[in-house]
Amino acid sequence: MEVLLCKSINGGSALSYVEMFEPSSTNMLLWRCKSCGKEVTNRWHHFHSHTSQRSFCPYCPATYSRIDTLRSHVRTKHTMYLNAKHLL
Repeated sequence: MEVLLCKSINGGSALSYVEMFEPSSTNMLLWRCKSCGKEVTNRWHHFHSHTSQRSFCPYCPATYSRIDTLRSHVRTKHTMYLNAKHLL
C-alpha cells in the first residue's frame, strides 16, 4: 500500500492520510483535519488539498490539487477549446 503524506500547514511533521483526521466533536458526519482544523465530509478530497502534487490547466495558469476539479474548470472556463477539438 502506498503511503501518502501531506505537508503540515502549521509547521509540524508530515501527516499520513490515516493520521490526518479525527472525528468532529460537533457533528458525527464530519471529520476534523489536524493540519488546518477544517471540518470536512470527504477526507480523501481534503487530504489532496494539502499535498504538493498539482494538476495544471493546459489553457491558463490555473492549478488544482485534484484532477476532477481541473476537468470541471476546463469544461466551464475553456469550452471554446473543447468545441474546437470536436470539429477536427
